[in-house]
Amino acid sequence: MRSGDVLARIANKFKTTPELIMRTNNLSGTMLRIGQKLFISRTEFSILIQREAKLLYLLDREHFFKRYHLREEKLPANPPPKINTRVAEIMAWKNGKRVGLGSRQILNSTRWIRLGTPGYVIYSEPDDSHQILEVPPPAQGIGMTASDVEELSSLVNTRTAVTIVQ
Repeated sequence: MRSGDVLARIANKFKTTPELIMRTNNLSGTMLRIGQKLFISRTEFSILIQREAKLLYLLDREHFFKRYHLREEKLPANPPPKINTRVAEIMAWKNGKRVGLGSRQILNSTRWIRLGTPGYVIYSEPDDSHQILEVPPPAQGIGMTASDVEELSSLVNTRTAVTIVQ
């Protein structure tokens, strides 16, 4: 680490996320020390969503990494059988306000993952760990448990390809 390095800048340089660096290095916050050594994971994640099976697969270099269950689907009428898109934005809310992805407030925030195709948002639904969410669900999108969206949002970034099939 050099003076002036910021976790988000490091994550961007190595094509990863600040949260993944934090998890990999067991960091409780975004503050770094000069000279601190970090482990950087070299993942190339993509997402495959199977709507009829209600499953989302996180793939690393096209190989299975983790499976998540979809809870709800509120998509535009007559969606095409296959959509190829990307993660457009990771959004987080805490205390009713949007928070930055590299900030301390990101921990235990309500997360959404907006995709590049209009009307496609992966949003949080209440679960045992997140019984009250900061924002109501969007009019359209794909609902997953808040814990799953929190985890998924820490692993993907705006380079992550997304394929949605029936």
